[in-house]
Formats: sequence, C-alpha cells, structure tokens
Amino acid sequence: MKVIIDEDGEIIAIATDDHTLIGGHHRLAVAASMGKRLFWRDTGKPVKLDLFFKHHESSIRHTA
Repeated sequence: MKVIIDEDGEIIAIATDDHTLIGGHHRLAVAASMGKRLFWRDTGKPVKLDLFFKHHESSIRHTA
C-alpha cells in the first residue's frame, strides 16, 4: 500500500501499489479542490491526481 500525504506530512489517502484508492476519497477530493500539493510518503514524489479522477470523468455522460 502507498500513503498520500500533504505538505505538512498529514495522511490524506491510502492507495494500492497500482494506484487504486482504498481510503481517503473525500479528503483527497477536498485537498485537490483546495489546490494542495500532495506527495507519496515513500518516495516524496508529487501525486498526479489525474490517476484517481480520470476514471470518474470518463464515466460521466453529458445529455442535452
């Protein structure tokens, strides 16, 4: 498992090694909407939020 933290080192979410979010869905969405920078705790590299939100966006259907 991988842990996502914010700039202060606070745990925001937990994901599997293949980037499937298993905890912290709401906290991740709130942090993203606030423009917070998030990092992988084990590597310190920035988290690319599109890894988590891309699937959701592709499932939204627009109707007229």
